[in-house]
Amino acid sequence: MPFILISHLLVSLTSPAPATTCMVCSTFKKGKCKAGKGNCTVEEGPGCRTRDIFYFNIRDGWRYNHTQLDCSTECKSWKLIRGDLKVSSFCCEGQEFCNKYKGKSLYWKPR
Repeated sequence: MPFILISHLLVSLTSPAPATTCMVCSTFKKGKCKAGKGNCTVEEGPGCRTRDIFYFNIRDGWRYNHTQLDCSTECKSWKLIRGDLKVSSFCCEGQEFCNKYKGKSLYWKPR
């Protein structure tokens, strides 16, 4: 019996990680995908990426504009500020569509 358990562990350690399906949307805004809706699959690697896009203006400061959803094999959480553009990126893995409806647009409220 111990041999079977050890054999099972060896098999599970050497099997490839299951693929993860992610939501794709090039312009996700006000709770809906406005453009580029689809799915993608990550065979190996970090998984589903969510990027929130902000623009700066003098009156309001940083204002949320939209979110982009996709797959990434080199996904890391990061923040980029270049001029009046700010991009915040984060990732999730191991669960189907883990980036679905994430980001600032989920919490969007009209002014």
